[in-house]
Amino acid sequence: MRTVGEILVEARKKKNLTFEQVEKETKIRKKILQQLEEGNWDELSPTYAKGLLKNYASYLELDEKRVLAFFRREYDEKKEKTATRLEKLRPRFSFTPTSITVFSIGFLVLGILAYLFFQYQSFTAAPRLEIKEPADNIKIASREVSVIGKTWNDAILKINGEKIQVSPGGTFSVSVSLKEGINELTVTAENRFGKISTKTITVVVETKGETTADNTKNHETIALWLRVPDKSVFLEVQVDGKLVFGGLMLAGSSKKFEAREKIKIVSEDARATLVKIGDREFPLGDEKGRIEREFTPSAQ
Repeated sequence: MRTVGEILVEARKKKNLTFEQVEKETKIRKKILQQLEEGNWDELSPTYAKGLLKNYASYLELDEKRVLAFFRREYDEKKEKTATRLEKLRPRFSFTPTSITVFSIGFLVLGILAYLFFQYQSFTAAPRLEIKEPADNIKIASREVSVIGKTWNDAILKINGEKIQVSPGGTFSVSVSLKEGINELTVTAENRFGKISTKTITVVVETKGETTADNTKNHETIALWLRVPDKSVFLEVQVDGKLVFGGLMLAGSSKKFEAREKIKIVSEDARATLVKIGDREFPLGDEKGRIEREFTPSAQ
């Protein structure tokens, strides 16, 4: 029985992709990609591993359900029924020089027509934009949601103004951190001629209530809040060596993290990312741009 790692490795090598290329396009770090392909699940929390596999499988244009089924089997969560494979019967056909010529001309004409039609669409039509998840006006109890959809593979995709990577097949999947209450996700797809498709999705977060202040210091653990008040920012957070979040935090959203040893934060905009430890709140860095920082219990 094949493993998840074998499926991912095979798909990546077929596309002649390096870890560096995949990291750049998916924002999943090289180390995490290697862990997924090696099946090293001990380094990742099960819940977030599923999200990473879903994103990586989508990027490699694999069947996400199939990959997740193999993952669940490896975790012994449940037994999957083996899908029966249907063999396609090839009809016999007698090729003659005349038939080959006719088919060749036919395929050539169809190819030219398809090319002209695509070019016409590029000039006159806005890109296709389909949002599969989440549904509009949905109410959830979590402050995190996965935005999954499909557009043209050469479209420039943005969520609330932040650029999102699109796979070669046109699919996209990204985790988004939300704020309590009403969140509006504006998704746009723009082609090279400036034609734009826009879809706005409203997601309502209704939690039981969380406090952003944490005045109780525990020198054996570290607890902090991340907040992005003014603009949406891409973030990656590791807790005690395990990746627990990697995606887009919407402007106005906040998220709490706790660890026994350390919390590592990677932000694409240091100045726009605020950290709150106890009563102190401060920017992750003084300058705009990418930054990596670690926090330990001694920081409290």
